Amino acid sequence: MPINSTRGAASAKAFGFTASNPFYLGARGVFGGGQNPGTYSNIIDYITIASAGNAADFGDLTVARGPAAGVNSLTRGVIGNGNDGAMSDVLDFITIASTGNATDFGDAVQTSFGTGGSACNRTRGLLAGGYVAPNRGTNVIQFITIATTGNATDFGDLTIARYQVNTQIASSTRGVFAGGNT
Repeated sequence: MPINSTRGAASAKAFGFTASNPFYLGARGVFGGGQNPGTYSNIIDYITIASAGNAADFGDLTVARGPAAGVNSLTRGVIGNGNDGAMSDVLDFITIASTGNATDFGDAVQTSFGTGGSACNRTRGLLAGGYVAPNRGTNVIQFITIATTGNATDFGDLTIARYQVNTQIASSTRGVFAGGNT
């Protein structure tokens, strides 16, 4: 399940993992993008989860952007939507085991930022909600198959339109989204 870090001036999404089963072997957490007042970042950093230490440079996103959503499998991370001065439909992917720049994955169903809500298992990633023009949230849930590139597909709807959905819980079969701004 992706980790969301929105404390302080910077905001970033991680492609990091949590152990969802006893055979989990992930060792790397990856963080992409962010926002400080007036600037957006294309920087991707990574950490080795098993050891303390500073983040190291992983590469760059295809587009500098702020609040976005991330999903992952054991081998690939995908970051989607975000704010690059305007709302974005960009989906990027990386191969978690090797450093390097992100590559275009495809396009999101909807142009938005502040998606925040994401859930995934080893196969499928869900991105939920987001801020869309003019000045409103969306109820769209979109999905991707993480192992293959391509555009996102409409999965269904949240119960209400919202953005910055920062509470999400996922198992290998179910994702739950809660909270967010309406």
